[in-house]
Amino acid sequence: MAPRPRALELEPVPESDREGELPHPREQLELYGHENACRALAQAARSGQLHHAWIIAGPKGVGKATLAWRFVRSLLVHGAKDCNDELTIGDDHPVRRQIAALSHPDLILLRRPWDFTLKRFKSDLPVDEVRKLRGFFSRHSSFGGARIAVIDCADDMNSNSQNALLKILEEPPKGALLLLISHAPGALLATTRSRCRMLTLRKLSHDATLTAVDMLRPGLKEDERELVSALADGAPGRALAFAEAGAAEMYRDVVELLGGLPRMDAGGVFAFAEKTAKLPAENGMRLFSTLLMQVEERLLRGAFGAQHTLSSEQALMRKLQQVIPLESWQQLWEKLRQETGRAYDLNLDKKQHILNTLFAIEAAAQH
Repeated sequence: MAPRPRALELEPVPESDREGELPHPREQLELYGHENACRALAQAARSGQLHHAWIIAGPKGVGKATLAWRFVRSLLVHGAKDCNDELTIGDDHPVRRQIAALSHPDLILLRRPWDFTLKRFKSDLPVDEVRKLRGFFSRHSSFGGARIAVIDCADDMNSNSQNALLKILEEPPKGALLLLISHAPGALLATTRSRCRMLTLRKLSHDATLTAVDMLRPGLKEDERELVSALADGAPGRALAFAEAGAAEMYRDVVELLGGLPRMDAGGVFAFAEKTAKLPAENGMRLFSTLLMQVEERLLRGAFGAQHTLSSEQALMRKLQQVIPLESWQQLWEKLRQETGRAYDLNLDKKQHILNTLFAIEAAAQH
């Protein structure tokens, strides 16, 4: 009798560093707005003194992973001394296909693994994953160039994982290169940061974000294109993820509900919670939490600085400042963020969590 196929053979393993059905950053050839960062990496490579570890930092979705994989392709195709300033290679180069398939022998990717028992990603990047680097870097390069490890993202490492990584950073093997992608490098251990070169990517302008969205996701309706670009706040990848998840419709629903404060429409609240809870977790509860945080960020930025404001949310922002003081909003959002993380980790009832969140906002407004 033939052996029973394992789960691995029946379906592909989900990737924690991929957004929905969007192309993975290692498959994405286009990079928008970071010419100076490309040039800095290329010049460092050509200098012959390329540092062994880099933290590529910046807001989520701004292009950090796309830049990292662009650098990986250039190094493995051209070698360090021949990297061009744009970090480009031929579109049909066989190494590009190897990298996309993660089959190149001089490359390893570390990220949060998939838990086959719980059918979800592990909550952090465990130490066992980081320990794989020892075996990887102990081998000789197959083609005489660099051996490259990409960690996406470094923020997911727990303290044990970071301590295991430190041993490699302190005594880097010859020809080793580590690229750590980080949305919040300040949360990494100071000893980790001190042993890495930092390259920070800045947010794109609103117009540049619109251009990137038009190129990467053509055909969006004008109002959706404008809304996801504004919510992304200069991060094209985030705009694409929002478009993929249907964030525009949910954001309009959230704005309409919050617009009823200090007392929201009860029927609308229950209908929204039921509809959202039926969606997959990433497109439902997670997206709802993310969009609420967007309301908070846009409220605070609008109060203390300039930002691209949507006409559909101007009345809401004025009302939110009237019903709850800004400092109280900050405390409330932090509490709701913690509750969302707890609900997701413990797999609590999604509809009830959404209702609890909206009722907590209403209670705060009424007091």
